[in-house]
Amino acid sequence: MIPRKSIVTKLWIYMTVLTVVALLISGLVLSNIFEDFYFNMRKNEMINEGQQLISLILGGINPSELLDISKFINAYSVIIDRQGLIQASSNVLKFEGVAIGPKELREVLNGNIVVSKSFVSQFDANMLTVALPIRTEGNVIGGVILFSPMSSIESTIWQIRYLVLSVAGASVLVLTALSLVLSKTISKPLIQMKKVAEEIARGEFGTKVKVKSQDEVGTLANAINYMSEALNKNINMLDQEKRQLQNILLSMTDGVITFDAENRVIMANPQAVEMIPDLKQNGELKVPKIIEPIVKKAMKCSEFISEELEIDGKVVAVKMTPLLSDDGVLQGVLAVLQDITRERKQEDLRKEFLSDVSHELRTPLTYLQGYTEALIDGIVKDSDEHDRYLNIILEETLRLRRLVDELLELSHMEAGHLNIQKDYVSIKELVEQVCKKFLPICEEKNINLKIEIENIPPILIDEDKIEQVMINLIDNAIRYSPSGQDVLIKAGADETGVTISVRDSGSGIPDSELPFIWERFYKVDKSRARKDSGTGLGLAIAKRIIELHNGKIWVKNCAEGGTEFSFFIPWDT
Repeated sequence: MIPRKSIVTKLWIYMTVLTVVALLISGLVLSNIFEDFYFNMRKNEMINEGQQLISLILGGINPSELLDISKFINAYSVIIDRQGLIQASSNVLKFEGVAIGPKELREVLNGNIVVSKSFVSQFDANMLTVALPIRTEGNVIGGVILFSPMSSIESTIWQIRYLVLSVAGASVLVLTALSLVLSKTISKPLIQMKKVAEEIARGEFGTKVKVKSQDEVGTLANAINYMSEALNKNINMLDQEKRQLQNILLSMTDGVITFDAENRVIMANPQAVEMIPDLKQNGELKVPKIIEPIVKKAMKCSEFISEELEIDGKVVAVKMTPLLSDDGVLQGVLAVLQDITRERKQEDLRKEFLSDVSHELRTPLTYLQGYTEALIDGIVKDSDEHDRYLNIILEETLRLRRLVDELLELSHMEAGHLNIQKDYVSIKELVEQVCKKFLPICEEKNINLKIEIENIPPILIDEDKIEQVMINLIDNAIRYSPSGQDVLIKAGADETGVTISVRDSGSGIPDSELPFIWERFYKVDKSRARKDSGTGLGLAIAKRIIELHNGKIWVKNCAEGGTEFSFFIPWDT
């Protein structure tokens, strides 16, 4: 701390200067008071002594005896007549002629007492002169003049001044020390409040000002303590709100970006960075070029803007909202990014769903109508041809039945109305049983069906439902595998549950299509012939059955070719 800026030093200097000035003024006033007092006292003494001399003279004393009388008074005496001429004087005086001036003489002859301080050449010094009139029978016949050296008076006055100065000097030293102590006492709580204020500025709110006085300093200390508590409470609330906002931004599936009025990125959550990789460059947030025109447009028109962009194969909905102050000044822009790729895909799937359902229903109905009308009209005469028409009608009827049954089954599953009948089942026997059903088809397509099954204990499952899942997976694997290739079925277990996989030898599924194969009526190859493809509901049903068993199902493309579908069922389902 710089001394000249210290409040202790300032208070000490101010109080010391004030004390010195006050003592100097007091000393001067007291000195003048003592000087006047002593002067008046000496004047009154000389007037009394002169009146005593006049009494003696009027009593008949010989003026020559004044020498003896002067020994008993501290003054020199002179007797004058009405003309001011000296009639007698102390023998030490060498007055000749007039002892006082004409003005003073007139005052004395008029019966007044004259007092003056002046330099008297006969004494070669400053003298206090007192002249008293001598009256007899009411007339002034002369006067008595007394001279007292001013040196004695001045010596006494200087002693008094020295005493006053000594007392003042001692008082200055004592009061300086006291002022230093007092300034420290006064400034101590202020210094403490300064330290507490600095700690508050650093964000430390635990320290309090310990001032118990009830004056203005105590009131200020209480105000600082209250301010500290209020700031601590408000900052904690702001931190809590900030953490909540941060948690909200982190838990959102949407991306959020805020821009300032200069088109600079202030904040972006990880979801936004994931959607727009160009948002973060060299560890710094930069405005991506792909959305920069939208940001500028939102700033220019100060209106809500919503657009859709395709970024790295994803469809992203960009919504820009300008941030305006209360007086309408633009402060920035808030951007919300939504990955609507799945929604757009699902929208396309819904359209395909309607198209596929219409197709799946219209085609067999067309067959049924055509062949039925042919039979009714009697167009078919040959019995073999008649039986072939009936078989086609039966086949299309069964196709419609399977389609309706699968739709109803999936609807019941999604509504939670499907009952699962669990029992302990041998996975090995279940897989072998399902594979036997596909042996004729495998022989027809020249597909080699391989089975690799470990020794797995019985597991608690719904045998019919799991068999339905396996039939769907194996049927798809055989359908999409070229002739002469293999379909591998594997089953294994660990401490958590059983995993069953079905791998085909086909061309695989595009990676961009993998997330959508579990949707209803979804078909990877849209151009595949109807008779070679299923209804598109099998995988959706299989996924729901596995989920009802608290398991999971997934698919991956194999590096050596083909696609592998797998599902896992825990022991405790």
